[in-house]
Amino acid sequence: MAKLRVLHVITGLGLGGAESWLARLLSRLPDERFECRVTSLLDLSGEAGTLAETVRSLGAPVSSLGLRRGWAGPGALFALAGQIRQWRPQVVQTWLYHADLLGLLAARASGCGAAVSWGLRCAYMDFSRYGIGTRLTVRACARLSAWPEAVTANSRAGAARHVALGYRPRRLVVLENGVDLTRFQPDAEARARLRAQWGVAEQTPVIGLLARVDPMKGHETFCRAGALLRRRCPDARLVLCGAGTEAGPEDDATALDRLIADLGLEAAVIRLGRRDDPEAVLTALDVLALASRGEGFPNVVAEALACGTPVAGLDAGDARALAGAGGVFAAPEATLSDEVTRAGALADRLQAVLDLPRAARVEMGAKGRTHVMGLYGLDAATARWAAHFESLVPRI
Repeated sequence: MAKLRVLHVITGLGLGGAESWLARLLSRLPDERFECRVTSLLDLSGEAGTLAETVRSLGAPVSSLGLRRGWAGPGALFALAGQIRQWRPQVVQTWLYHADLLGLLAARASGCGAAVSWGLRCAYMDFSRYGIGTRLTVRACARLSAWPEAVTANSRAGAARHVALGYRPRRLVVLENGVDLTRFQPDAEARARLRAQWGVAEQTPVIGLLARVDPMKGHETFCRAGALLRRRCPDARLVLCGAGTEAGPEDDATALDRLIADLGLEAAVIRLGRRDDPEAVLTALDVLALASRGEGFPNVVAEALACGTPVAGLDAGDARALAGAGGVFAAPEATLSDEVTRAGALADRLQAVLDLPRAARVEMGAKGRTHVMGLYGLDAATARWAAHFESLVPRI
């Protein structure tokens, strides 16, 4: 039987959750059943192309439409339609709102008859924090949501949220992500090594936020919660890891620099920037914080639990179901409240985990790992996606 040709159209190939999940998915889809290619809307020469070589190394050719953020003229539509017409994929899987819209229109304009499947990756977005282009794109997607053959969401919360936004797909499928349990696992050596590098004793409480700097990831909430926590636990240390979390130049302070200074946290915060070893960072924490407003399936929660690190946070997306006994979460209404309420709720949850005896925290993390292993392993998630792709193309 011939391989199923799947073209993945994505906004960019930076270090976001959707981009990282696409790379993991491509690493596990069976070569004998699928032939995949990837097209990025954005130019790949900067941060938007961080994962491009990783994807190429997996055997998937990568191309780019060369767009800059905030602009996609008709030329992009014609270029993508031409790519589709030339390669003639049987499935066009799109990832993120702009790729959803452009990929759908290009697939239809190509006339090749490819089945289109959209990919929704969040449960809530505060659109006031994003440009008008994003708001208009989401509005257009809602109006056109019956056109694709399928719409996928990586969480039940995300599926419900988009129905509330006006999405009316003919087929709505929830396909959760998976975590690589061979990469993300408890590692006492990595924990000791990193804490030694940071100058942190084993008994010192360490909490962390692993996320790129983005309006929806909650860095302000985390820092404010950390300041509250340090009033009760003065020796607690805070770890910030992800693109944009590194300190800015002295003559050009970032918003995060100013916030940390205003809260008097300069000596308490360990700022790592982007790292290639998040599994090591997660093992070095005593508790991972989830401060996001708009996660659907927060990958970092599954990864932390796979490492045996418990989670405390706001009730974003499917985080509570994902964590099982490995996490504690604030009431849902706190997630979308004002910053003071959000920070207080997060600090309380973090404190609840840190107040546990060391043995109880270890047991909590172990229960979380068992939960993730049973439901969210990478192989099981890949099998769900493979079955989805094959369901879109009737075989004779």
